[in-house]
Amino acid sequence: MRRMLFCPKCAVPMERKAEGTLTVDGCPQCGGLLLARAAWDRLGDDLEAAMALEHAFTDNTPIPVLSLEMACPQCGMTMESVRPPEVPNMEFEMCLQCGGLWLDDGELGKVVQALRSRRRMAPFPAQDATDKAASPLPAEWVYCAQCGRENFPDADECWACGKPLVPEPPTLPIPLQRLAELLSMAVGGTGAVLFGMFVARPNGEKWAGLGLALLLTGLLGLAALRRIWRRGKGAPFFPTYSGH
Repeated sequence: MRRMLFCPKCAVPMERKAEGTLTVDGCPQCGGLLLARAAWDRLGDDLEAAMALEHAFTDNTPIPVLSLEMACPQCGMTMESVRPPEVPNMEFEMCLQCGGLWLDDGELGKVVQALRSRRRMAPFPAQDATDKAASPLPAEWVYCAQCGRENFPDADECWACGKPLVPEPPTLPIPLQRLAELLSMAVGGTGAVLFGMFVARPNGEKWAGLGLALLLTGLLGLAALRRIWRRGKGAPFFPTYSGH
């Protein structure tokens, strides 16, 4: 009997799905995917199946799930960041013990797009996950005017919505977006400190309440910024990260 795997970000049970020659374990909540090394190596041979698996799982979280360190759902080891040479502007998490790779929602679709556009099926990622010096500098993303998702500059159509790719600048300029995100995190961090300091103190209810309010404001502000950043002209205010 197969052991139940849990999402390293959401801690919910993952679901196994198969398409063609590929099998993945996906999170029904955040849309993340865990690929075994064998599936990763076969990815270039069945791109249609890979795209079907990408669309089988969608990010349904109201607030983006952030994680600085992830344990492999398969073996529990801490996963390391890798940059495949074919898509050097993308960073994935890889378990150096079992070879499993974690892709956040939407990342598999962008890998498929890169393989299609470059007509290159070389195995990846690199064997040495710590060797990042040889990787080229990251390329700039092009944003789809329909769904707002990130695409490679050499793509003809958006990987997420399938529409012809009409480049459009992000909804907010990059410096303004980064500044707004930093301010949201500063507000949320201040709120967390206030709440932690005063929640257990006598007569500290007002400060603790203020801290909680600031914490929630910062989290909601960050979530709204992340969603607005990905929003195209034809997309709803809060589209899913998968674009569907």
